[in-house]
Amino acid sequence: MIKHSSSRWNLLLLMMLVSMSSATAQITIGAKVGANMNQFTQPGTTVGLNVGGYGSYVVSPVVTVKLEPQYSQEGGGRPDYSRDYSQISDNIQAVHFINPSVLFHNLQIPLLVELSLPEFSEETVKPKLILGGSYAVVIAATETHTKRYEFIPDTGGSSSSSGSDPLSDPYPASIDVGYQRENVTDNYARNQWSLFAGMGLEFKSGERTFSFDVRYRQGLNNLNLLRFSSPGNQTGTIGAAGTGGKLYSSSLSFNFSMSLFNF
Repeated sequence: MIKHSSSRWNLLLLMMLVSMSSATAQITIGAKVGANMNQFTQPGTTVGLNVGGYGSYVVSPVVTVKLEPQYSQEGGGRPDYSRDYSQISDNIQAVHFINPSVLFHNLQIPLLVELSLPEFSEETVKPKLILGGSYAVVIAATETHTKRYEFIPDTGGSSSSSGSDPLSDPYPASIDVGYQRENVTDNYARNQWSLFAGMGLEFKSGERTFSFDVRYRQGLNNLNLLRFSSPGNQTGTIGAAGTGGKLYSSSLSFNFSMSLFNF
């Protein structure tokens, strides 16, 4: 009796070990690339790319946790704005920035959870629901725009036109200089927090796993560090009309990834 009981316990222990082995999480390292369509809480869209890698941990047949360090281009278009130069220049009344478009160069680290259904656990093609959040640090921010220089009109020796509105149109005398690029990193917050939601498909081919997904990213914190709402201010600092207020970023991204190593 003791011998038979011991055999049954050994068999039960063996079954538990096999079960635990089959449920052991798998770690996968891979690469990813994608395209972003970016927008602020203001009109205008910019297109960027993202490229990086990922590490995934299969918690269960229906839950996978994924970490994706990557370089990501984000940003958006902004309304036209102007800067008043009448107090610091003898011949320039204002500079108007037309069709400004900001591009962030971010180091981003999304932490994602991919959810599926049990009936797809053994299938070659598996749909996924993607949820998560990310932290990003802005390496640099550049703004592309057309600069319109508005000159102080010649009034027969009088150089005083401070009473005119630098946003007025038509301009007395002006010249446009197109496709100018300016470093505007200091105008925006360096730290960005976001939430992700999306859907995708995972394909298995031999030892490789391929994924395609579409994600929406919504920024959570205000990025705008410019506080000016009108040209000039009482401190004499040059203001920027139309660039004040809170600013949040969002992106719609299309991503492709491929596994490289399995552990």
